[in-house]
Amino acid sequence: PPGAPYIEGYAPGEVIRRGQHVQLACRSRGGNPPAQLIWYKNGNQARMAYRTTDRLSENIYSFVAEASDNKARLRCEANNIMATKILKAEVTLNVLFAPTQVIVSGPSEARVGDSVPLQCQTTASNPAAEIKWVVNGKQVTNATSKVVPSPEGGWVTTSNITAMVEANKRSLVAICHGVNMQLPENVQSSHTVNVL
Repeated sequence: PPGAPYIEGYAPGEVIRRGQHVQLACRSRGGNPPAQLIWYKNGNQARMAYRTTDRLSENIYSFVAEASDNKARLRCEANNIMATKILKAEVTLNVLFAPTQVIVSGPSEARVGDSVPLQCQTTASNPAAEIKWVVNGKQVTNATSKVVPSPEGGWVTTSNITAMVEANKRSLVAICHGVNMQLPENVQSSHTVNVL
């Protein structure tokens, strides 16, 4: 029978970034005939093509990491007609990704002295993004944030603030920054409240 397969190119707990090119090699030694190697991703067959040289079987699986690959289970199975059971090796991917955008919502008009509720929400991020607010050029420190799992994977952060409409200002400009502290990307969006 063939030797147990092993995976090279990714170690458990290693971090991959969205957009990174990943190349995983599954190999199995011995076996006569040499092992047939098949890659599966989340239980679905992903790549069948393999090659054998001198009793070493090899199947190279290459892909560009997407956000949806976070927590993906990649399994390589080795089989030949002499094997009594299918031998396998498996890794679970850890993919980091920043939010692609933030959406700010709130009223478009208010009067002097009004308290204006504003909300900012990120798209999915792994790990969860932090939200920073700047209103009329000043950083806001009393925002309340909550983080919930995203159905597509990763986390969605929502932050709420209340801004006061000051006299002598024609508008209130709120800028929301979504920052994934482990990645260099940073997204922002602004919202303007006109003063009546």
